[in-house]
Amino acid sequence: MSRTHWRRSLTVSNPPLSKRLWDDNRDLAEACLEHPFIVGLADGTLSESRYGLFAQQDHFYLDAYARSYAWGAVRAQDFATRRQFGSLLAGIMTEGTLHEKTAPELGVSLEDVQPLPAAREYTDFLLATASLGTIGEHIAAMAPCAKLYGWLGTRLADQPYEERYAFWINMYAGAGYLEKVDIIMGMLDEHGEDSATEAIRFRTAMELEYHFFDSAWVNGESG
Repeated sequence: MSRTHWRRSLTVSNPPLSKRLWDDNRDLAEACLEHPFIVGLADGTLSESRYGLFAQQDHFYLDAYARSYAWGAVRAQDFATRRQFGSLLAGIMTEGTLHEKTAPELGVSLEDVQPLPAAREYTDFLLATASLGTIGEHIAAMAPCAKLYGWLGTRLADQPYEERYAFWINMYAGAGYLEKVDIIMGMLDEHGEDSATEAIRFRTAMELEYHFFDSAWVNGESG
């Protein structure tokens, strides 16, 4: 073996930033997968009161998530990045119709939703990062939501599940949604600086995702 080949064989390229951040937070992804709210989505035992509360809170959250994407488009320094933020914003508009379609069936209103602390904390975090953080920090705060939901949808779709909440699983396991996940994770690789602050933003968002599911589970119990 030549010396050059030997040296190349020892060279191990670093995984992309998006993969490293996701791998570093797989513990929280697994915790979400094992949370009774997600388990109940899969086996159909999740009560309508809990899902209805989740739908209301998620409707409130998605409004802020969309505004965060819009803010990213405003702050973008080039047209390509602005177009990517626009594509992601369009995806959120489609995602939002999920609750608009199911809310009447659940007997819940999406008007004048009062956010629970978990939803308020998450949306405040997103909007503050979007307005004050670097573009890398902004994307690091937003990517976990997209990635986690795609991962959860795919994991649930890969196993037997009840039809009751199949609409949720099918949306987040669908090719159209997963394409948006690839876009934002790619943006994280492109714009991220691999900073400690970006890692903290990513971790914080993952923690807030878990608290969001838990809040719907706990507070929807007597709904």
